[in-house]
Formats: sequence, structure tokens, C-alpha cells
Amino acid sequence: MIGKYTKISVVAITAALALSACKGTKDKAETAADKAAAKVEQVASKAEVDPVEAMKSAMATAKASKGDGDPAIWKMSDADTDVYFFGTVHILPKDVKWSSPKLDSIMADMDTLYLEADVLSAEAQQSMMPLVMKYGMYEDGMTLTKALGDDASVVEAAMKTVGVPSLQAVDQLKPWMVGVQMQMAQIMKDGYDPMSGVEMIMNAEAQKRGVPLGYLETVEDQLRMISGGTDEEQIEGLVFAAETMDLGKEVLDVLVAEWEDGDVAGLSAMISNPESIGGEDAYDRLLTQRNSNWVPEIEAILDEPGTKLVAVGAAHLVGPDSVLKMLEKKGHKIEVVQ
Repeated sequence: MIGKYTKISVVAITAALALSACKGTKDKAETAADKAAAKVEQVASKAEVDPVEAMKSAMATAKASKGDGDPAIWKMSDADTDVYFFGTVHILPKDVKWSSPKLDSIMADMDTLYLEADVLSAEAQQSMMPLVMKYGMYEDGMTLTKALGDDASVVEAAMKTVGVPSLQAVDQLKPWMVGVQMQMAQIMKDGYDPMSGVEMIMNAEAQKRGVPLGYLETVEDQLRMISGGTDEEQIEGLVFAAETMDLGKEVLDVLVAEWEDGDVAGLSAMISNPESIGGEDAYDRLLTQRNSNWVPEIEAILDEPGTKLVAVGAAHLVGPDSVLKMLEKKGHKIEVVQ
């Protein structure tokens, strides 16, 4: 029997990828960002520095730098098509103001809005439970309690702080799924709201105006990427999340502040290196591979004339492995417009 704690929405899962970035003057900002990211990666790579200290170092680097106040907008064009890119944050406090006259103008002119995946339609919500069962639930008698072993008490204590009475309530779920639910519950308890995320607001505006929506990947694509990693890696990630629950809000607060401020160097220090999201394998799976998959999808947008807006998690738009860098390597000119 599937209990109520398995009923997590795709919105919550994609909000788990709440990685952000911002802009500045393109060449100067990216050089500073690369240096900042490299500095943090050097610190994180030292065996004697644990992940918590590495992230605290990244946050200190981010806070020490300044932006010019607006989240990033880039542009790629051909003879009859303008494709704008806007880096988003999937979950925000309700009072964050992130729009700008330039973005408002682009949204007024756009004839298509492209998002990462369809996570809001009735069809997406209907498809969620089969996908949760496929990627997020144990089979053949395995349970979360068995998988965790001696670490079960640490995770159960953390789960109780967000209202889950015991591990038995989520025993059918794999560690990655429990980690998402636990972190989302804590973030929402701290005042963040998936309904205030950038994509939510843009999607509502597009539907209000009758603007068609396009997508770069499917819900299943996202779940397959998020749920990747070995059982051991998933368990390590869940235990680490349980032990560092108090750090989550602080990290997200800094990310959002840097995004609002337009501090590409500071924000890249936090997200443009593998240590930021769980190591090389996770970085490759969640960012590099997806960015590579999106390149032909974005190039195809140029086949249709008009004004297009691509709004994706801003971590995909900055750093050496960004989708924008990949497009530049294919010969496309990327221009910073805000």
C-alpha cells in the first residue's frame, strides 16, 4: 500500500534542483566566476576538509563578491529568431522580487516559452505516481530501514523534525526520494514556497496570454537523472542531508541573495564545481549530461521565426559546462542583454 508520504509532486522534485546563477559583464564576470569556483574546488578537494566546511567556504566567497542587481538574461539569434535565456530559481520565498523592465519586455514579446519539463499539466501530475513507483520505490522486499542499517536512527530523527513520525512511514521509498521529501519539508517550513518559483509564475503568465509552451526534456528524464547514483551514494547523501538539515536554509538564502544581486562570480563559486552537488558523477548527471542533451533541442528553436524565451535552472547557464558554453562551441554567438 502506498502511504501519504510517497505522494510527492514533480514540482517538489524539480525544486530539489534549486540551483541558481546570475550575470554581470560577460567576459569579466565569467573569468571571475571560474576563478572563484576553482578556489572553492581546491578547498573542497582536500581530504581534511569536510563537505560542510567546503560549502561554508563557498558561501563566504559568494558573500564577499558583489553583482549589479539583476538576474541574468542572454540572447542567441539568427536572421529571423531571437532566443532569450533566463536563469531561474525553482523555489523562492514569497517576497522575492526578481522581474525587471527588460524581462517584462521579453515576456510581452515572446511567442513561445520553453521550460525544462512539463511539471504542471494534468497529464504530468497523472503520470507522476507510476514514475515514483518506477524510480523511487524499493522492490523485492528491500526497505529503507534495511538499507540504512546503523544510520537509520540519524535519518529518523531528522524526519521527525519535519513531521514524519517514523521511518516506517517512508520505508518503501529509496534514499534519494526520502532526501527530497525531507529537504523540501524543511525548506517550506523555513518559508520557501514551490508555488513562488520562477517557472510557476512564468507558466501562469504564458497560459494567461495563450503563449505556447515548449520543453527541453520529459518528467521521466528528470526523475531518471535525480534518482541516479548507486545505493551506497544515495544512502550517503541521505545521511549527510539528515546531519546538515540546519545548513540547508542558510545555503539557499545565500544562493537566492546572490541570484537577486546578479553576482555571477559569487554564485558560481557555490554551484559551478562538482563538490557543490555531490561529486563528479552527480555533477555530470544533473548538469553536464542534461546541458549536452539540451543543445540540439535549443538549436531546433532557431528553425521557427519569432521571439522565444528559454527559462531553466540558472545553474545550467553558467560555468564551464553550461549549455551556453556548449552552444558557443557549436558556433553560436551568445550575447548578454541584462
